[in-house]
Amino acid sequence: MLQHMAKKYKDQHKISRLQSSFFRKSLIIVLFITCLPTTFIGFTLYFIGVHRIETEVNKTHQLSVNQISKQLDDQLSQLEIRLAQWVFNPIFSEKLKTLNFGQEVDFTRDMLKSLLLMQESNPLIDEVSLYIDSNQTLISSSRGVNKLNQTQQNPHDAYLHLLQEKKNIFWTKSLPLQSITNSPSVPTDFKYSLVHKLPGDSSEKYGVFIVRINTAKLITYFSELSDSSAPFLMDTNGDWLVGGRPPTSEASLLENTIHNEIMDRWPKQKEDTFLYGFRNTKYSISYHTFSRLGTEWIFTTFSDISNISKPVILMSRLIISISVFGFITAICLSWFASQRIYQPIARLMGTVIKDKKDRGNVRGDELTFIEKEWQHLSRESHILQTKVEEQLPTLREGFMLQLVQGRLYYLDENELTARMSYYGWDTVGQQYTVIAVQLIGLTSEGGKFKEDDEQLVTFAAANIVDEITHLHIEQAYVINFQDLFVGIILALPTDTPGMTMKKELTQLSQEIITTLNHILKLQVTVCIGQLSNELTRIPTLMEEARHTLRFRKLLEANQIIDMDSLIISGDYTFRYPFEIEKELIHAIRLGQEEEAFHRAEEFIAELDRNAGVELFLQQAMMQLIGNVNNTLLQAGFNVYSYHRGHNIMEELLQLRQSDEMLKWFKSNVISPYVMEMHESYHAHLTQNIEKVIRLVEERYMTDLSLEECADLLGVHVTSLSKTFKQIKGINYVDYVTKVRIDTSKKLLLETDLKISEIAEKVGYQHSWFNRVFKKSEGVTPTQFREQQR
Repeated sequence: MLQHMAKKYKDQHKISRLQSSFFRKSLIIVLFITCLPTTFIGFTLYFIGVHRIETEVNKTHQLSVNQISKQLDDQLSQLEIRLAQWVFNPIFSEKLKTLNFGQEVDFTRDMLKSLLLMQESNPLIDEVSLYIDSNQTLISSSRGVNKLNQTQQNPHDAYLHLLQEKKNIFWTKSLPLQSITNSPSVPTDFKYSLVHKLPGDSSEKYGVFIVRINTAKLITYFSELSDSSAPFLMDTNGDWLVGGRPPTSEASLLENTIHNEIMDRWPKQKEDTFLYGFRNTKYSISYHTFSRLGTEWIFTTFSDISNISKPVILMSRLIISISVFGFITAICLSWFASQRIYQPIARLMGTVIKDKKDRGNVRGDELTFIEKEWQHLSRESHILQTKVEEQLPTLREGFMLQLVQGRLYYLDENELTARMSYYGWDTVGQQYTVIAVQLIGLTSEGGKFKEDDEQLVTFAAANIVDEITHLHIEQAYVINFQDLFVGIILALPTDTPGMTMKKELTQLSQEIITTLNHILKLQVTVCIGQLSNELTRIPTLMEEARHTLRFRKLLEANQIIDMDSLIISGDYTFRYPFEIEKELIHAIRLGQEEEAFHRAEEFIAELDRNAGVELFLQQAMMQLIGNVNNTLLQAGFNVYSYHRGHNIMEELLQLRQSDEMLKWFKSNVISPYVMEMHESYHAHLTQNIEKVIRLVEERYMTDLSLEECADLLGVHVTSLSKTFKQIKGINYVDYVTKVRIDTSKKLLLETDLKISEIAEKVGYQHSWFNRVFKKSEGVTPTQFREQQR
């Protein structure tokens, strides 16, 4: 079938050389695709997989050994701590040295119960024994009370040797091993015993506690923690502690071989994991060393990893075999598959050349030819696509923003009209206007926005206005100015009657107000601009509309201002509250903050009633701030330093509601000024009091009155008296008296002047001086002089 299609294709288009080129390439590619991956996988699995498995098994064994060693170490540590606590049990006191266990039956029974409880407290404990040296008695939780003698089974010297050890607690294998049972199913006893001398303090030792480990339970414990085939435990001398089998068994030969290998490695490396071959079998061996009270033990596990790697080796060999078979099969299948692959290429080439008959005979690879034709079509498509999708939305937005901001002043009417037409506007028979939308009350009480949400709120409002506008007017564009102000550019047919047009714009404005009130909970003022037939006047129209928004009435929540109506019938006059301003400035000069706040509230309320227009309110507030600054400058205050570089006039112009202006005026004008007044006034009063004190120190011998001091300082006597008492803590008369008495005491002690002469020097008559001095000091001047000398 393929040959028939090729012959037909050759007869029609004379491109027979293409077929053989593509056919050969297709065949080679199919062979590589079908054969190489499986062959690669087989060899990779064989050479890398086995090594990886061995590495991972070694890591797993090492982690397992470390974990089991740590848990065993923890178990033995708990056992040592528990034994250290047992020795302080009052039942094991020095009374045991002289106790007759045969006569003290109850005490002996209680002690055996205690030993049994100790044995049952830890599953690893096989037997707990207590040896008393004075009466050579061995008390066991399993055998009861036994008297020792020099026999082969219970050598007394072995226990006596324990008392001669320097350590209080230690592990030893010097004790004779004596199993509790002679059953052959029970493994050999654990060679090491845990020993603690009695008593636990530093006094003379009279006995030892001996704890034997249950080897069978220790083996069971290892089996539960590890899936290793044969864990075993030995000490650094090579003695088996747990594990070890009869020398005749195959497993014992393996364990002994591993035992010897570890003992060779241990002096150089305390823990390790390695692979070891034994009789054509590979084992993963891991060992870990841990220390118990100066005695080091080696825990070892080993596992046959041949069983793990055998499936991988078998699988890799199977894959390689399958790959070889697949390669042979793929050669046959690839021939057939290449023919099937070439059929759509042949159909595609027929279609392409049918559309390009003037191109002559095609030479080269079919796919290369199709690629060139596709690139040619893609270039043509790209040119058309670029013209269609030339980022019109982004360019339109930038153009409209520059237009309303007056940055396209260099373009004449025709150029602007061409630009608007390019961006999809119909400019024939159209007239233009603008609508300015101002959002008010962002931070008002009961609102759901914060001051930082200005841009977010404007963005939401712009989207809402855009949807509403396009429902009413086809040609409109909404501009987001990011400052609670939204502008709309509208194009309206010139044949529409003026009254109808104004009605439609008013209805649109009312719907915008209603929707924004409902969704954003904000007050809205809308200004409808004048009509114009020229696009060049749009910047002026938008600026005029935005300025007209400042003529909104303060007492109305939502307003629609028509610029034509405003120009025809606008009449805005108001009376400036001069009297309230005087009272406000007076309160600020006196530092009366609450009074100033109250007067500021009256001032704003009066402006709301009389002016009622935002523009006039702002101008009145600017006038008030100027008058306040002028008054304080005349009083010698540097009002400009209070604002720290802020332009308060610009801040004021950003406020559009009377309550916002009042809050701003209180926090940015009244409070800073009053605070400075208080600080300045307090400093002035302190200076006056210091001057009074200097006058008293210079003229205390004269009749210097407080009224005379007030006249000299130019202040009111009542204010001076009150301030003197606040600063010095006493009134003026008492202070003068104190200065005179202190001076007289100094003269009494340092001079031989008569009492009358001293009284005259400090400004008193002799008799009055005696009375005042005695009232102050409790004795007369003469008595004071005699007592002190």
